[in-house]
Amino acid sequence: MESFHYYNMFETKGIEYLLTLAFFLLLIPFWIILNNRDKIAKGIQHAIGVLSMKRLRVPQGIYYSPDHTWTYLRKSGVARMGIDDLLLSITGKFIVKPLVHEGTELKKGEAVAEIIQDGKLLKVHSPLSGTVKMTNYQVVEDASKIMNDPYGLGWMFEIKPTAWKDETSQYYLAEEALSWTSSELSRFKDFLAQSLQKHNDMPSLIALQDGGELREHLLADLPNEVWIDFQHEFLRTN
Repeated sequence: MESFHYYNMFETKGIEYLLTLAFFLLLIPFWIILNNRDKIAKGIQHAIGVLSMKRLRVPQGIYYSPDHTWTYLRKSGVARMGIDDLLLSITGKFIVKPLVHEGTELKKGEAVAEIIQDGKLLKVHSPLSGTVKMTNYQVVEDASKIMNDPYGLGWMFEIKPTAWKDETSQYYLAEEALSWTSSELSRFKDFLAQSLQKHNDMPSLIALQDGGELREHLLADLPNEVWIDFQHEFLRTN
C-alpha cells in the first residue's frame, strides 16, 4: 500500500504564490484607473456639473457669432442657426418663444426668439440678414432638443442669407472657435464677479463650486437683475 503524504502549503512556497496573486489582483484596479484617468475626471466633472472647456461641445465646421449663436450654410443655400453650447451650459433649461415667422425679412442682429426660464428671459439675435424660410417648431414644443443636440436637431431657424460672405467674415471657425470659446468662459467669470458685486445682496459663492470653479446652469439660480446684465453686458449683439 502506497503511503499518503500530506503537505501543508503554508509550510512551503504556496503562501508566497497566494500573496503574489493577491498583489496582482489589487494592482489591476489601479492600472485601470491610471489608464482611464481622463475619462474618470471628465465623469466626475459631469457629476458635479463643473462648467469647463472639456464639457463644452464646439464643432469646428460651423460659424460662431459673438452673441453665442451659430450658423452654417447648407447645400441648398439656406443657412441654419441656433444657440451655442456655452450659452446653454450657462442658462440651463428654458422654453423657446419665436419672435419671427416664415417670410420675415431680417437684418443681422435682429431679435428672432426669446428663451424664457421662470419669468426671466434672454433675446436670441440673428447672425445673418435674410429671409426666414423655416422655424423648427420641434424645439418650441420641446426645448430639451436644443440642450441635447444644439447643432443638430436643436437648430432654431433656417434663413436664406443675403450677405453670407460679408456677414460671416468676422465670425469664429475651426481652431479660432475653440480659442474664442475658452476666452469667453474666462470672460464670463469676470462678468459674473462684477454683476454679483453690483447686486451686493447676492452671495457670490452661489455660482461656484469648491475651488472657485463655475458650475453649470448657474443663471437658473440667479435673479432677473443678473439676466439683464448678462443680456446687455456679456452677449454681444451683432
